[in-house]
Amino acid sequence: MTVLTTEPTSYHHGDLRNVLIKTGREMLEADGLRGFSLRALARNAQVSHAAPVHHFKNLDAFFADCRTDGFRELSDALENAKITASGPPVNVLTRMAMAYLDFGSRCPVMLRLMFDKDTAPPRTDNPESQSRRAYLLLQDAVGETLSGAPRDPRLFDIRINAVWSLIHGFVILQNEDQICGSSDPPISTEEMLARSLAAMLESG
Repeated sequence: MTVLTTEPTSYHHGDLRNVLIKTGREMLEADGLRGFSLRALARNAQVSHAAPVHHFKNLDAFFADCRTDGFRELSDALENAKITASGPPVNVLTRMAMAYLDFGSRCPVMLRLMFDKDTAPPRTDNPESQSRRAYLLLQDAVGETLSGAPRDPRLFDIRINAVWSLIHGFVILQNEDQICGSSDPPISTEEMLARSLAAMLESG
């Protein structure tokens, strides 16, 4: 496992938990889940081996907090994209899709951890949940593309899940280097995603 070579982090006792999460996420992106341990985390964070246990009772608890942190970062990125985008609703949704793609490209291991059904907590409808917040942001953006049109709840559920699947699928394909194409010059993943999203929304 990679040992991070950053300078010792100066922190107050109150923010050690955040230091551990930040360090742990860096380790996960560098080496993946295999071999990760709280002891290795303590070593890389340059704290005592017992320090992480004061904040996370075990490795599962640490991963749970990492997931929350990951969804918070994703939700913040989606919200910022929504606020700063201009133009019609499809432009706003496309900007949010690009933010999702950027997050997934920068944090591929965290993205897998966030959506791992074997280790993730049960899905919740609590709007205070960061994972639910990400969904609601996309839901609202998709809803704006239907502004003024009659909304069938069943069809809307299909639409929002289709949009999420499209965006998430492009992220996974890009991370696994499986984007296919034969055009010359090649079409960027961003352009493919934007055009696919526009075509999906136009088709209804």
